[in-house]
Amino acid sequence: MRKLLFSTALTLMAAAAVITLVVADSSPFSEAASHRDAPLIKEDPTADNTDVYAFVSTEEGRQDHVTLLSNFIPLEEPGEGPNYYHFSDNVLYEVMVDTNGDAKEDLTYQFDFTTTIGAVTGSTFLYNTGPIGLPRSPSDPASQYTNLNQPTGYNVIVVHGDRRTSNSRSVLLSGARVAPINIGPASTADYEPLADAAVHTVGASPNDVRVFAGPRDEGFYVDLMGNFDLLNLRNPGVDTTSGFNVHTIAIEVPKSHLTAAGDSDGIIGVWSSASRPKHTVLQDEGGAPQVNGKWIQVSRLGNPLVNEVLIPLSFKDRYNGTQPQDDGANIADFIVNPGTSQGGAALVPLLNSVTGCTPTNGRVDLDLTLLKGIPAGTLGLPGTQDTQNPSGPATADVLRLNTNVSPTTGTASYSPLGAFGGDIAGFPNGRRAGDDVLDIDARAAAGAILHLLGAIDCEVSLGISDNVQSNDVEYLDHFPYLGLPHQGYNHEHDHGTGIASLAAMGMGLLGLALALAVAAPKAAGAVRRRIRG
Repeated sequence: MRKLLFSTALTLMAAAAVITLVVADSSPFSEAASHRDAPLIKEDPTADNTDVYAFVSTEEGRQDHVTLLSNFIPLEEPGEGPNYYHFSDNVLYEVMVDTNGDAKEDLTYQFDFTTTIGAVTGSTFLYNTGPIGLPRSPSDPASQYTNLNQPTGYNVIVVHGDRRTSNSRSVLLSGARVAPINIGPASTADYEPLADAAVHTVGASPNDVRVFAGPRDEGFYVDLMGNFDLLNLRNPGVDTTSGFNVHTIAIEVPKSHLTAAGDSDGIIGVWSSASRPKHTVLQDEGGAPQVNGKWIQVSRLGNPLVNEVLIPLSFKDRYNGTQPQDDGANIADFIVNPGTSQGGAALVPLLNSVTGCTPTNGRVDLDLTLLKGIPAGTLGLPGTQDTQNPSGPATADVLRLNTNVSPTTGTASYSPLGAFGGDIAGFPNGRRAGDDVLDIDARAAAGAILHLLGAIDCEVSLGISDNVQSNDVEYLDHFPYLGLPHQGYNHEHDHGTGIASLAAMGMGLLGLALALAVAAPKAAGAVRRRIRG
């Protein structure tokens, strides 16, 4: 029976590529990303972790490397000067890698930043005293840009083992320059070379490491306002993150470094965090705050959307302060049994109020996809590689990547829908910059995986979409992959309307029904009857 389900799943997935769901022509359902995902962290944007990416490098000749990206400071308005957004001096930004599947870090990349105010002169209000120029010594990572009056430098420390107690630490970079803000035609007329000058290479090929820190385009495309206005979505969707920036830390490491850190099977787990000193004492008359004490984690992120929409409001702050190794006890029930652990107002029960076919408990599919990793063939997605460590799964919200899978970007096999699009190199096998994690996670939550397995009959789940199918800025084909940041002087918002697929365009009534489910459950029932015919 199990083999039959797998075979059925493969056949259904192949057919799903050509399925057109014609229900209505209004707007569909989607979710929101990890931006301001908890009450406490929304008051601390420079420590707010928005997105994490992990993928085998797609740049030509770099497939023996893995790229790790982590974004902070959500929805940066590019023109917010003259004191522009920057990494905080009092935050420790970290990217962790678990190489053996125990949900504990085996390798950590720590980034700490220092911004110098008035580096050229303290007698001006300006961020730069003239056109920002390339560093005088570009090959020296610590050589700063010319005319930059508020330069930021950073150190990168590599830690093996427990990131708080281990003595196995080494300095990868010291005082390295951060890319400047893209201000405008008088200050940053030719911005791309300035950004390129913030890519630092340490060591020689094939074991070289590349590092970047600085502003980038907000590469997560989604109709945020349609989601947050009681799921009042539209078709086509509007990319309401368009025109905004984030701050990115990026590191590209050779696979050999992962092997040396204990990776024996090519499967890693990745997450990111931000921590602040436990004590901050404000000073009179504008003095710099005094900070001391141990690092306290205030934000963390693994898989997209987990804390944003799957964990209840009452637990979000605690999630940000805990570790992946504790997720089995802390959050697994929210993911696996949302109906009983959270009730009818949780995401999955809301989906069921519309589809009538979304299971609200016993969600082993979500448990494996988001918390344990996917054993080869278990979920029936075509060609899905094993992202679960052979030694056995540890329940944890980490982004799992099988580094043995070759990248598909730039080939006919590529799909932004990842495994749902038959592309085994995309989410939930890691996450690439262009993966449409909104649609992937929404379909999975609605029961699409179980439908493809033949475990339930829920065809409507295959077409769920927010109708935003692409980003407003092109991703790069090379490190650090996220697009150049928007210019403060000249930029737009809400200009990235998605080109909806036929399947997504047919999901309009579903989105309307879900909005009604929030405001009027009885009305949702009537709409659901229309969906069922």
